[in-house]
Amino acid sequence: MKAVWWLALTMTFTFPLLTGCWDRLEIEDRGTILGLAVDPVLGEHISNLSGPAAKSDARGYKLTAQVAIPGRIPLGPGEGGTGSPSEKPVWVVSATGKTIQDAMNGLQQQLADKVFLGHLRVILVNQQLANTVGIVDIQDFLRRNAEIRRLAWLVVSKGAADKAMEAAPKLERVPTLYLVGTLDHAVQMGKMPNLFLGNYWSVYSAKGQEPLLPYVSVRDGDVIRIEGLAAFRGGHMVGALDPLETASYMEMTDQRRAGYGIAYPMPGDPEHSVILRGTNRRSRTRVHHDGQRLSVDVYSRIEVNIEEKTGTRPVDTAIPQIADEASQAAAQGQLELVKKTQGWKADIFGIGEYVRGRDPELWKTISTREKWEEIYATLPFRTHVKVYIRRSGMSAR
Repeated sequence: MKAVWWLALTMTFTFPLLTGCWDRLEIEDRGTILGLAVDPVLGEHISNLSGPAAKSDARGYKLTAQVAIPGRIPLGPGEGGTGSPSEKPVWVVSATGKTIQDAMNGLQQQLADKVFLGHLRVILVNQQLANTVGIVDIQDFLRRNAEIRRLAWLVVSKGAADKAMEAAPKLERVPTLYLVGTLDHAVQMGKMPNLFLGNYWSVYSAKGQEPLLPYVSVRDGDVIRIEGLAAFRGGHMVGALDPLETASYMEMTDQRRAGYGIAYPMPGDPEHSVILRGTNRRSRTRVHHDGQRLSVDVYSRIEVNIEEKTGTRPVDTAIPQIADEASQAAAQGQLELVKKTQGWKADIFGIGEYVRGRDPELWKTISTREKWEEIYATLPFRTHVKVYIRRSGMSAR
């Protein structure tokens, strides 16, 4: 009898381990989507496979997907798939629908294999769609799908997003991988913060901060350019930060790695200039409450190198003056960025989250995102910047 019980116990714990591959699906039998573009439907017919009840704030959505072709994806540097170099490694397919999932059903109708989003690397959203309808429905679809990775990039496209899916960059056979590499390298070079999809979801859920997303454009059919950052409020795009404003944002939010080069007038010679490139920065934020009103002080420390000087005037004796003028200009640039975001009522710096974390009792008197937006729009800011010139380079006669 004891042996029977041991046998039953062994079978109970062993058999579940034998079912690990019950739902396996060969990679060749998957319709692997690498990139996805979302555009509004303008004049074209809208397919509707989900029934007449499928509705959203948009008239309709157009999805354009890059589907990987098995055997043609490059395996590494200098390597390729089984096809010739002239054969494209991806197939671009599009579909329309009343909702995102409705359009996805349309994509599935055109693919023999089951759509798989586990390798989705980038989602591009048309700026017009982000401005008017917003991306609430889009991010809801992405968030509910267990296959979507939080490290994927959610990007706003200046103009039609489907152009990026059809781009043909010379340095990479797979356009999606080129775009991902462009964004990753921009982060590594200190030109953009690491704003991946999971970061957007975290900030979107916060009551005291508004999210940012990368903002790109496609030029001449194969050039993908980073235009800056797109700012959101309540799921709608309210404006954009250009590259210099992006640098100011990163200075104020303690993004350590710096990478932008900015020109300043040469002291005593306004017809010539000096270009300073940031290498490292530190910042800290202090929020004060005098019992009636909040105020904010932001302290930034920026280390730079002199990358270029025009004209014949020596730069060595002018370094202290250049550093002082650069400090004043950086502080002014930060204040102008703050005023711009206050006009949008979009707290991209997370001051509200700072207050909520440091003074919960004060936050209880605010409590809602809408009330914080009104407070942020008139919040006094003071910026304090100190620029240190570490290297001036070498020159030879």
